[in-house]
Amino acid sequence: MIEEHLLALLQQVRDDSSESARTELNKLLRERPEARTIMSRMLVDEQALVSYLRDESIVSILDAEREDATSRPTTRPAMRRMAFQQIAAAMVVGVVVGLLGAGVVWAVNAPQSQIKTLHIVNGDFETVSGPVESGFPSQFGIWGGNPAEVIEGSDGSRMLRFLKTGNVNGDSDDPASNCSVFQLVDLSLLRQQWNTADPGSQVTLNLTARFHREVAHTDDELPKLAGSCRIYLFNTRPEAIGKGWPQVIREEGLGFSKREEIKITPGDEPATISTSCLLESEATVALIVVSASTKYHAAPIELGGYFVDDVQLTAIRRPNLPVHYVK
Repeated sequence: MIEEHLLALLQQVRDDSSESARTELNKLLRERPEARTIMSRMLVDEQALVSYLRDESIVSILDAEREDATSRPTTRPAMRRMAFQQIAAAMVVGVVVGLLGAGVVWAVNAPQSQIKTLHIVNGDFETVSGPVESGFPSQFGIWGGNPAEVIEGSDGSRMLRFLKTGNVNGDSDDPASNCSVFQLVDLSLLRQQWNTADPGSQVTLNLTARFHREVAHTDDELPKLAGSCRIYLFNTRPEAIGKGWPQVIREEGLGFSKREEIKITPGDEPATISTSCLLESEATVALIVVSASTKYHAAPIELGGYFVDDVQLTAIRRPNLPVHYVK
Protein backbone atom coordinates (compact mmCIF):
# COMPACT_ATOMS: atom_id res chain seq x y z
CA MET A 1 0.00 0.00 0.00
CA ILE A 2 1.20 3.49 -0.80
CA GLU A 3 0.67 4.73 2.78
CA GLU A 4 2.91 1.98 4.15
CA HIS A 5 5.53 2.82 1.51
CA LEU A 6 5.45 6.51 2.49
CA LEU A 7 5.92 5.63 6.15
CA ALA A 8 8.79 3.30 5.30
CA LEU A 9 10.53 6.03 3.30
CA LEU A 10 10.01 8.56 6.10
CA GLN A 11 11.47 6.09 8.56
CA GLN A 12 14.55 5.59 6.39
CA VAL A 13 15.10 9.33 6.03
CA ARG A 14 14.74 9.84 9.75
CA ASP A 15 16.75 6.87 11.03
CA ASP A 16 19.34 6.41 8.30
CA SER A 17 19.55 9.87 6.74
CA SER A 18 19.04 7.99 3.50
CA GLU A 19 19.49 10.26 0.49
CA SER A 20 18.11 7.57 -1.80
CA ALA A 21 14.96 7.36 0.33
CA ARG A 22 14.68 11.17 0.32
CA THR A 23 15.03 11.20 -3.46
CA GLU A 24 12.44 8.46 -3.87
CA LEU A 25 10.07 10.24 -1.50
CA ASN A 26 10.38 13.49 -3.45
CA LYS A 27 9.80 11.65 -6.72
CA LEU A 28 6.75 9.90 -5.31
CA LEU A 29 5.26 13.16 -4.07
CA ARG A 30 5.93 14.94 -7.38
CA GLU A 31 4.48 12.22 -9.59
CA ARG A 32 1.65 10.74 -7.52
CA PRO A 33 -1.21 13.06 -6.49
CA GLU A 34 -2.60 10.35 -4.20
CA ALA A 35 0.74 10.25 -2.38
CA ARG A 36 0.55 13.98 -1.72
CA THR A 37 -3.02 13.62 -0.47
CA ILE A 38 -2.06 10.79 1.88
CA MET A 39 0.95 12.73 3.17
CA SER A 40 -1.12 15.82 3.86
CA ARG A 41 -3.77 13.74 5.61
CA MET A 42 -1.13 12.10 7.79
CA LEU A 43 0.24 15.49 8.71
CA VAL A 44 -3.06 17.02 9.76
CA ASP A 45 -4.26 13.82 11.39
CA GLU A 46 -1.62 13.74 14.10
CA GLN A 47 -2.20 16.23 16.90
CA ALA A 48 1.33 15.91 18.23
CA LEU A 49 2.69 16.84 14.84
CA VAL A 50 0.34 19.78 14.57
CA SER A 51 1.46 21.06 17.97
CA TYR A 52 5.10 20.70 17.01
CA LEU A 53 4.58 22.62 13.81
CA ARG A 54 2.83 25.38 15.70
CA ASP A 55 5.62 25.56 18.26
CA GLU A 56 8.21 25.79 15.50
CA SER A 57 6.13 28.41 13.65
CA ILE A 58 6.21 26.45 10.43
CA VAL A 59 2.80 27.83 9.57
CA SER A 60 3.64 28.17 5.91
CA ILE A 61 3.46 24.39 5.67
CA LEU A 62 0.54 23.68 7.93
CA ASP A 63 -1.90 26.16 9.38
CA ALA A 64 -2.99 24.55 12.61
CA GLU A 65 -5.09 27.44 13.90
CA ARG A 66 -8.36 25.78 13.02
CA GLU A 67 -7.37 22.32 14.20
CA ASP A 68 -9.99 20.89 16.53
CA ALA A 69 -8.21 18.65 19.00
CA THR A 70 -11.48 17.37 20.43
CA SER A 71 -12.48 15.88 17.10
CA ARG A 72 -9.58 13.43 17.04
CA PRO A 73 -10.09 9.69 17.37
CA THR A 74 -8.26 8.37 20.43
CA THR A 75 -6.97 5.26 18.73
CA ARG A 76 -4.90 4.68 15.63
CA PRO A 77 -3.91 1.67 13.58
CA ALA A 78 -0.92 0.09 15.28
CA MET A 79 1.52 0.74 12.46
CA ARG A 80 0.59 4.41 12.11
CA ARG A 81 0.70 5.02 15.86
CA MET A 82 4.13 3.41 16.21
CA ALA A 83 5.50 5.18 13.17
CA PHE A 84 4.34 8.63 14.25
CA GLN A 85 5.60 8.19 17.79
CA GLN A 86 9.02 7.34 16.44
CA ILE A 87 9.37 9.87 13.65
CA ALA A 88 6.97 12.78 14.19
CA ALA A 89 9.29 15.42 15.61
CA ALA A 90 12.34 14.50 13.59
CA MET A 91 10.29 14.13 10.43
CA VAL A 92 8.98 17.68 10.65
CA VAL A 93 12.39 19.34 10.56
CA GLY A 94 14.49 16.64 8.94
CA VAL A 95 12.11 15.51 6.23
CA VAL A 96 9.45 18.12 5.59
CA VAL A 97 11.88 21.02 5.61
CA GLY A 98 14.23 18.90 3.52
CA LEU A 99 11.48 18.38 1.01
CA LEU A 100 10.86 22.10 0.91
CA GLY A 101 14.49 22.60 0.05
CA ALA A 102 14.02 20.21 -2.84
CA GLY A 103 11.09 22.19 -4.18
CA VAL A 104 8.03 20.56 -2.66
CA VAL A 105 5.57 22.91 -0.99
CA TRP A 106 2.28 21.89 0.53
CA ALA A 107 -0.36 24.60 0.63
CA VAL A 108 -2.44 22.82 3.22
CA ASN A 109 -5.03 24.50 5.38
CA ALA A 110 -6.06 22.08 8.11
CA PRO A 111 -9.86 22.00 8.18
CA GLN A 112 -11.89 20.67 11.04
CA SER A 113 -12.69 16.99 11.17
CA GLN A 114 -15.83 15.46 12.59
CA ILE A 115 -16.08 12.21 14.48
CA LYS A 116 -19.16 10.13 15.18
CA THR A 117 -19.46 6.94 17.19
CA LEU A 118 -21.55 4.33 15.38
CA HIS A 119 -23.71 2.11 17.51
CA ILE A 120 -22.46 -1.45 17.92
CA VAL A 121 -24.98 -3.48 19.88
CA ASN A 122 -23.31 -4.91 22.98
CA GLY A 123 -19.88 -3.77 21.88
CA ASP A 124 -18.79 -3.89 25.51
CA PHE A 125 -20.71 -7.16 26.15
CA GLU A 126 -21.94 -5.83 29.51
CA THR A 127 -25.66 -6.45 28.95
CA VAL A 128 -25.49 -9.99 27.54
CA SER A 129 -24.19 -13.32 28.73
CA GLY A 130 -23.86 -16.86 27.49
CA PRO A 131 -23.23 -18.20 23.97
CA VAL A 132 -23.45 -15.90 20.96
CA GLU A 133 -25.68 -16.87 18.06
CA SER A 134 -24.26 -19.74 16.04
CA GLY A 135 -23.65 -19.03 12.38
CA PHE A 136 -23.59 -15.83 10.38
CA PRO A 137 -25.93 -13.06 11.63
CA SER A 138 -28.81 -12.29 9.26
CA GLN A 139 -29.84 -8.92 10.71
CA PHE A 140 -28.32 -5.80 12.18
CA GLY A 141 -27.17 -5.61 15.78
CA ILE A 142 -26.55 -9.29 16.57
CA TRP A 143 -23.25 -10.98 17.35
CA GLY A 144 -22.94 -14.32 15.59
CA GLY A 145 -20.33 -16.66 14.18
CA ASN A 146 -18.12 -19.47 15.41
CA PRO A 147 -18.46 -20.88 18.93
CA ALA A 148 -17.99 -18.05 21.43
CA GLU A 149 -19.58 -16.91 24.67
CA VAL A 150 -19.86 -13.85 26.88
CA ILE A 151 -18.52 -14.47 30.37
CA GLU A 152 -17.91 -12.43 33.49
CA GLY A 153 -14.31 -11.83 34.45
CA SER A 154 -12.80 -11.80 37.91
CA ASP A 155 -13.26 -8.02 38.09
CA GLY A 156 -16.98 -8.29 37.36
CA SER A 157 -16.79 -6.97 33.80
CA ARG A 158 -17.93 -9.07 30.87
CA MET A 159 -16.06 -10.01 27.72
CA LEU A 160 -16.36 -12.29 24.72
CA ARG A 161 -14.42 -15.55 24.87
CA PHE A 162 -13.48 -17.35 21.65
CA LEU A 163 -14.18 -21.04 22.19
CA LYS A 164 -13.40 -23.00 19.05
CA THR A 165 -12.22 -22.54 15.48
CA GLY A 166 -14.59 -23.38 12.66
CA ASN A 167 -16.19 -22.36 9.37
CA VAL A 168 -19.06 -20.02 10.02
CA ASN A 169 -21.17 -21.38 7.15
CA GLY A 170 -19.55 -24.77 6.63
CA ASP A 171 -19.37 -28.24 8.05
CA SER A 172 -18.25 -28.22 11.67
CA ASP A 173 -15.69 -30.89 10.81
CA ASP A 174 -14.09 -28.93 7.97
CA PRO A 175 -10.56 -27.59 8.47
CA ALA A 176 -10.52 -24.07 9.86
CA SER A 177 -7.94 -21.59 11.09
CA ASN A 178 -9.91 -19.08 13.15
CA CYS A 179 -12.81 -18.37 15.44
CA SER A 180 -14.63 -15.32 14.10
CA VAL A 181 -17.58 -13.37 15.46
CA PHE A 182 -19.49 -10.93 13.25
CA GLN A 183 -21.94 -8.05 13.54
CA LEU A 184 -23.76 -6.21 10.74
CA VAL A 185 -23.96 -2.41 11.17
CA ASP A 186 -26.59 -0.28 9.41
CA LEU A 187 -24.96 2.74 7.71
CA SER A 188 -28.17 4.35 6.41
CA LEU A 189 -28.42 6.96 9.19
CA LEU A 190 -24.78 7.97 8.76
CA ARG A 191 -25.32 8.32 5.01
CA GLN A 192 -28.23 10.68 5.63
CA GLN A 193 -26.61 12.75 8.36
CA TRP A 194 -23.29 13.21 6.61
CA ASN A 195 -24.26 12.95 2.94
CA THR A 196 -21.47 10.47 2.30
CA ALA A 197 -21.84 11.00 -1.46
CA ASP A 198 -20.50 14.56 -1.10
CA PRO A 199 -17.32 14.73 -3.24
CA GLY A 200 -15.97 17.54 -1.07
CA SER A 201 -15.21 15.25 1.87
CA GLN A 202 -14.17 11.72 2.69
CA VAL A 203 -15.32 9.48 5.52
CA THR A 204 -13.17 6.87 7.22
CA LEU A 205 -14.49 4.06 9.40
CA ASN A 206 -12.27 3.02 12.29
CA LEU A 207 -12.78 -0.22 14.22
CA THR A 208 -11.04 -0.88 17.54
CA ALA A 209 -11.08 -3.92 19.82
CA ARG A 210 -9.23 -4.87 23.00
CA PHE A 211 -7.82 -8.40 23.21
CA HIS A 212 -6.76 -10.40 26.25
CA ARG A 213 -5.33 -13.88 26.73
CA GLU A 214 -5.29 -16.16 29.74
CA VAL A 215 -3.68 -19.53 30.32
CA ALA A 216 -5.53 -22.44 28.68
CA HIS A 217 -4.79 -26.13 28.37
CA THR A 218 -4.40 -25.82 24.58
CA ASP A 219 -1.70 -23.11 24.70
CA ASP A 220 1.11 -25.47 23.64
CA GLU A 221 -0.84 -26.30 20.48
CA LEU A 222 -1.35 -22.64 19.57
CA PRO A 223 2.06 -20.94 19.31
CA LYS A 224 0.88 -18.49 16.64
CA LEU A 225 -2.56 -17.65 18.04
CA ALA A 226 -3.39 -14.00 17.31
CA GLY A 227 -6.33 -11.64 17.65
CA SER A 228 -7.55 -9.57 14.71
CA CYS A 229 -10.28 -7.22 13.52
CA ARG A 230 -11.55 -6.16 10.11
CA ILE A 231 -14.27 -4.15 8.33
CA TYR A 232 -16.11 -5.10 5.12
CA LEU A 233 -18.46 -2.79 3.19
CA PHE A 234 -21.50 -3.84 1.15
CA ASN A 235 -24.55 -2.46 -0.60
CA THR A 236 -26.93 -5.37 -0.28
CA ARG A 237 -29.48 -6.87 2.08
CA PRO A 238 -28.02 -7.96 5.43
CA GLU A 239 -29.25 -11.53 5.07
CA ALA A 240 -27.58 -11.87 1.66
CA ILE A 241 -24.11 -11.41 3.12
CA GLY A 242 -24.21 -14.49 5.29
CA LYS A 243 -25.85 -16.60 2.60
CA GLY A 244 -23.10 -15.74 0.13
CA TRP A 245 -20.14 -15.73 2.52
CA PRO A 246 -17.28 -15.57 1.69
CA GLN A 247 -17.81 -15.31 -2.10
CA VAL A 248 -19.98 -12.25 -1.45
CA ILE A 249 -16.82 -10.28 -0.63
CA ARG A 250 -15.68 -10.60 -4.24
CA GLU A 251 -19.10 -10.41 -5.84
CA GLU A 252 -20.82 -7.69 -3.78
CA GLY A 253 -18.12 -6.11 -1.64
CA LEU A 254 -17.41 -2.39 -2.03
CA GLY A 255 -14.30 -2.27 0.12
CA PHE A 256 -12.60 -3.61 3.20
CA SER A 257 -9.94 -2.67 5.70
CA LYS A 258 -6.56 -4.21 6.16
CA ARG A 259 -6.71 -7.09 8.60
CA GLU A 260 -4.97 -5.80 11.72
CA GLU A 261 -3.84 -8.38 14.24
CA ILE A 262 -1.90 -8.75 17.45
CA LYS A 263 -0.14 -11.66 19.07
CA ILE A 264 -0.24 -11.75 22.85
CA THR A 265 0.85 -14.41 25.29
CA PRO A 266 -1.03 -15.56 28.40
CA GLY A 267 -0.62 -13.07 31.19
CA ASP A 268 0.14 -10.06 28.97
CA GLU A 269 -1.73 -6.84 29.58
CA PRO A 270 -4.83 -6.41 27.39
CA ALA A 271 -3.95 -4.75 24.07
CA THR A 272 -6.08 -2.68 21.71
CA ILE A 273 -5.76 -2.81 17.94
CA SER A 274 -7.59 -0.91 15.24
CA THR A 275 -8.21 -1.00 11.53
CA SER A 276 -9.76 1.52 9.17
CA CYS A 277 -11.06 1.93 5.65
CA LEU A 278 -12.52 4.66 3.49
CA LEU A 279 -16.31 4.59 3.42
CA GLU A 280 -17.55 4.11 -0.13
CA SER A 281 -20.52 6.38 -0.78
CA GLU A 282 -22.70 3.47 -1.96
CA ALA A 283 -22.09 1.36 1.15
CA THR A 284 -25.19 0.65 3.23
CA VAL A 285 -23.82 -2.12 5.46
CA ALA A 286 -20.60 -2.47 7.41
CA LEU A 287 -19.66 -5.94 8.54
CA ILE A 288 -17.31 -5.91 11.52
CA VAL A 289 -15.30 -8.99 12.42
CA VAL A 290 -13.27 -9.88 15.51
CA SER A 291 -11.29 -13.11 15.41
CA ALA A 292 -8.78 -15.35 17.10
CA SER A 293 -6.66 -17.10 14.48
CA THR A 294 -4.37 -20.12 14.78
CA LYS A 295 -2.61 -19.32 11.47
CA TYR A 296 -3.06 -22.81 10.09
CA HIS A 297 -5.97 -24.91 8.88
CA ALA A 298 -6.81 -27.93 10.97
CA ALA A 299 -9.72 -29.73 12.51
CA PRO A 300 -11.61 -27.40 14.86
CA ILE A 301 -9.57 -26.77 17.98
CA GLU A 302 -10.55 -25.38 21.36
CA LEU A 303 -9.13 -21.96 22.23
CA GLY A 304 -10.53 -21.23 25.68
CA GLY A 305 -8.19 -18.50 26.87
CA TYR A 306 -8.63 -15.80 24.22
CA PHE A 307 -10.95 -12.83 24.82
CA VAL A 308 -12.09 -9.59 23.17
CA ASP A 309 -13.84 -6.58 24.69
CA ASP A 310 -14.65 -2.91 24.09
CA VAL A 311 -15.39 -3.18 20.35
CA GLN A 312 -16.01 0.30 18.94
CA LEU A 313 -16.73 1.68 15.46
CA THR A 314 -16.28 5.36 14.67
CA ALA A 315 -16.67 7.46 11.55
CA ILE A 316 -14.34 10.37 10.83
CA ARG A 317 -15.23 12.93 8.17
CA ARG A 318 -12.54 15.17 6.73
CA PRO A 319 -12.92 17.74 3.97
CA ASN A 320 -10.72 16.90 1.01
CA LEU A 321 -7.50 18.84 1.42
CA PRO A 322 -6.10 21.17 -1.24
CA VAL A 323 -2.55 20.06 -1.86
CA HIS A 324 -0.37 21.98 -4.29
CA TYR A 325 3.05 21.26 -5.67
CA VAL A 326 5.24 24.21 -6.54
CA LYS A 327 8.31 23.44 -8.59
